Amino acid sequence: MRIGTYNVFGLKGYPPVEAAKELGDPDSEKTAAHFQKAFEELSCDILVLQEGVSLHQIQRIALSMGINVATFPSPIHWPGHLLTRYPILESRVFSHTAPKSEERPFSRTAGAALLEIDEKTRMWVFVVHLHPGIVELRDREADLVKHRVAELSSITEHIVVLGDFNCEVDERIHGHLKKMGFANAMETVGGGIQRTMDTVGIQPHFIDHIYVSPSLKSYLTKAEVVRWEGFRHNGPQRKGLWVHSDHLPVVAELTLP
Repeated sequence: MRIGTYNVFGLKGYPPVEAAKELGDPDSEKTAAHFQKAFEELSCDILVLQEGVSLHQIQRIALSMGINVATFPSPIHWPGHLLTRYPILESRVFSHTAPKSEERPFSRTAGAALLEIDEKTRMWVFVVHLHPGIVELRDREADLVKHRVAELSSITEHIVVLGDFNCEVDERIHGHLKKMGFANAMETVGGGIQRTMDTVGIQPHFIDHIYVSPSLKSYLTKAEVVRWEGFRHNGPQRKGLWVHSDHLPVVAELTLP
């Protein structure tokens, strides 16, 4: 099983001023075809996206790929999506909104989908995109993630929590998951935490992660931050040069029995 997480920057390409010359609008057919090819190149059985696009556009991509899709709306501008070859039995949205903005439980995206891996195996995929700037708000979101994970575990012990954590590895979200026995895929089988934002002109950040529950840890076999052509370039930036996103994908492989 190959699982990936990717903040796709609204399918605008990076830098968007250069990408727009070729792609046009993020909702265009040309953009859909371009990112379908990029997603297929990752060869994931489960691929979650942050900073996604319209429901129409992601459904068009999923239909063309012949796979299932779940969308997790955002209370602001950044929906999340899950693309998978496995049947989706249920999906839950935790990033709902309320009349008072301060009542939003998550600032960006949070949701989970229950997948049917085979006749006997179910697995939750918990997609998160936390607040980028305010530590106190991220801490509150981290507490909510912890609560929701405990809730989901009553249905199946197999849980993957992944996405754009928007923080370094010493913050609360990482602490909560590790105390619950979750394993960071890159730390466990990927050679250590690596930068997932290091495109020319962007300050390096280590913010995109895949965590697997204790029941899945022993099945982890490989993890990597994808730096292939099209996903990253070494610069210098020049006219006409762009990549798929300002983030890099993180991919993990598990060998289930």
